[in-house]
Amino acid sequence: MKDESNISASLANDALRNRDVTVFQELYTTYSEPLYLLAFRWVKDSSLAKDIVHNLFAHLWDRGGDIVITGQVRSYLYRAVTNLCINELKRRKRHIGEEILQFQADGHSFFEISDYILFQQELMQHLGALAPRCREILLLSRVHGLEPSEIAEKLGISVNTVYFQLSVALKSLRGRIGPKKIPEGIKVSPF
Repeated sequence: MKDESNISASLANDALRNRDVTVFQELYTTYSEPLYLLAFRWVKDSSLAKDIVHNLFAHLWDRGGDIVITGQVRSYLYRAVTNLCINELKRRKRHIGEEILQFQADGHSFFEISDYILFQQELMQHLGALAPRCREILLLSRVHGLEPSEIAEKLGISVNTVYFQLSVALKSLRGRIGPKKIPEGIKVSPF
């Protein structure tokens, strides 16, 4: 994945209007993964997050001539995914607090989201280095929100093994990522 695209808003507008495959592919290659992570952060469903990103790019391709991007392309795409996620959550009649619906993509929140997405990408790379069982226990605990006793029952292991594997995983991640790289507002607790 590229870190940053050199595509300006005017180039993106022209490319979408003229269905320029090369520029469209560059947009997709550059932004699909961070947009997926942002969508997943909202909807907490991998398949749905992929669908939202796919639908955004399909919409850009189909309706490119009607779309006018102003400002940064990155900001436009992040805002579009956020709006699609909120609409999907509303459609599914999930409870969303009013403060989430009033989310504004100002510079500060945009950089918070960017930091969060970059942190998630780095975290996923480091998770790959963990032993499979250790990684599974950490994901069940931190992503799926299961209690150690529930993890132990689900995997057929002792609660002490769960605690030990969690401590090994967290110690490893802290050693690799370090406290200075963790974005503000992200909690990393031992259990």
